[in-house]
Amino acid sequence: MMTTDITSAKTKHEIVIQGRKKLFGEVHLSGAKNAALPMIVAACLGEEETILDNVPTSLRDVKILIDILQEMGAIININSFTVSCRRGNFPNQSMAPSKSSEIRYSLLLLGLTAALEEVLELPLPGGCKIGDRKYDLHLHGLRKLGADVQENERGLKLVSSGLSGNNIEFYLPTTSGTENVMIAASLSRGKTTLLNANTRPEVLQLAELLNAMGAKVECKNRVVNVQGTDKIRGGVRVSVMPGWDEAVTYAVAAGVTNGEICIPNFNTSYIKEDVRYLRLAGVNVFEWGSSLYVSGKENKKTFDLFTAPYPGINSDMQPIFAALALAAEGTSTIADLRFTDRFQYVSEIKKFGADISSFGNTAIINGGSTLRGAKVKATDLRGGAACILAGMMAEGETIITNTTQINRGYENISDKLGKLGAAIYVR
Repeated sequence: MMTTDITSAKTKHEIVIQGRKKLFGEVHLSGAKNAALPMIVAACLGEEETILDNVPTSLRDVKILIDILQEMGAIININSFTVSCRRGNFPNQSMAPSKSSEIRYSLLLLGLTAALEEVLELPLPGGCKIGDRKYDLHLHGLRKLGADVQENERGLKLVSSGLSGNNIEFYLPTTSGTENVMIAASLSRGKTTLLNANTRPEVLQLAELLNAMGAKVECKNRVVNVQGTDKIRGGVRVSVMPGWDEAVTYAVAAGVTNGEICIPNFNTSYIKEDVRYLRLAGVNVFEWGSSLYVSGKENKKTFDLFTAPYPGINSDMQPIFAALALAAEGTSTIADLRFTDRFQYVSEIKKFGADISSFGNTAIINGGSTLRGAKVKATDLRGGAACILAGMMAEGETIITNTTQINRGYENISDKLGKLGAAIYVR
């Protein structure tokens, strides 16, 4: 069946799936969205042009962030999956565009502005509506560095007249909050030590980029040290890491369809705990050469999963593993220890006839029953992906609406699944 990229036309808002097709073949990963976004912001610290390769440039969040930075004076050029960035005259205005409210990573404009000793008013950030996603740790970290950040009726206003290194401790590890402090502290005076930081792979790659550009960042075991400098040169070239979250999603897709897939140029180094749970659930995952192979031919088994800061299972992945649990006969449980309200997708999955319920921070999945195609809504990015997975398992036709949410994090997902044998298209 012909497939269509969900980014190709603004008028196309539904994904249609005919279920019960096994996936076979090779799927290539895009660059990781959550690595690319902070790297694009950090690259705008540089006085010279920094080039980023393997950027998922068709993703909605990436497009919006680049649009915002360009509108505010940064010099950014796109050539296919390569993006070149430098500061230019950012910020050329004190008010960020209203579109900043559409993505959560617009918060990193605060760290960039603070580092450059400027003023910025930022609309409150958007992103997935998955419960109480606070930004207080962002403000706490920037204030500890010396920035004045206030909330008003229009959003957040930051004034920076120079930053000084400090000791900062987070009450919980936040990915983008850690990245905001890293970006800001790079041009501070003195040393910053950030405790209980999130040092997941995307954060490590941000540190790699900042160091290549001329910053001095150490990032290890939930601790980040930044020795401030007075100049970030830039002028380097770095490739964005492959999308590990995309890899896990396609691995689960192979599992729930009893298929076999190969993911070239990828290994398990970023996803060791995810792989452990995949194997517990009966999905065979192994490396051969430079590729990852996934076989879902075995019977699926139940499991009990808890999300946790890296190297644990990221909260992003719990809807994906919930879909996997639907394929296992028996009861599985999933507890989200980060976003306790990240279960909006459960009501949509029930429409397939699934026996799934949630209360508090836990979902209970009684899997193994036959699912039926349904019309469902993508409540958020990963919830939408879980609906795609359920639709591929189900008998008959599934229609998924609000696909803009899915397009925020999966590049060409319908096309990639179609090439693996899924009967999926966009209309």
